[in-house]
Amino acid sequence: MPKRVVVIASGETERQALPELTRQLAGEGIVISRVLKPPAHRSLNVEIVKKLILSEWFGNPSAAPDKFVVLLDTDHKPIEKVRDRLLPVTRQVPQVTVPILVACAVPHLEAWFFADEQGLRGFLGRDLGAVDASSPDQIQNPKMHLSQLLGRPYTAQVARRIATGLAPAAIRGRSPSFKSFEDAVRDGGGNVDEDGR
Repeated sequence: MPKRVVVIASGETERQALPELTRQLAGEGIVISRVLKPPAHRSLNVEIVKKLILSEWFGNPSAAPDKFVVLLDTDHKPIEKVRDRLLPVTRQVPQVTVPILVACAVPHLEAWFFADEQGLRGFLGRDLGAVDASSPDQIQNPKMHLSQLLGRPYTAQVARRIATGLAPAAIRGRSPSFKSFEDAVRDGGGNVDEDGR
């Protein structure tokens, strides 16, 4: 039976894209069984994350996950500051007996798309413009840049289609924050330090 991981993230884009970006972990017996997001476009905070975890944990005990991973965008803030805001939740739900980890996308999940330059170029049918794809975690406003390159609205469904065509190994090699998230899903990494490791 695969190891089931539930991810809690900020929105629909993550809900659509994250299972695709971690599909290679199925070969290791690990699957993201669900991606939960806050209701009504609310921001993630300790109370909302606690409610989502407890609802998932007690909602279907026979299918309880083996781990929870909370994923936050840093929005160009220091990883420590963003991560530490939600770390208390890992100690405030003692009835949940599986790991609860916090990881960060630097600065946004969309930066991870640029890490697979070839895959993203294939989806777009054009070059990536003035972006250093070798350092995706340093891209300023990757969402805006991606929207401009698309030339059409950027939606969660588009994010899923982009993620489907990307190579997670390529992303892992260029994005420390993606590697940290993947490690959290895989084997208990997460709660990353300032370098994204």
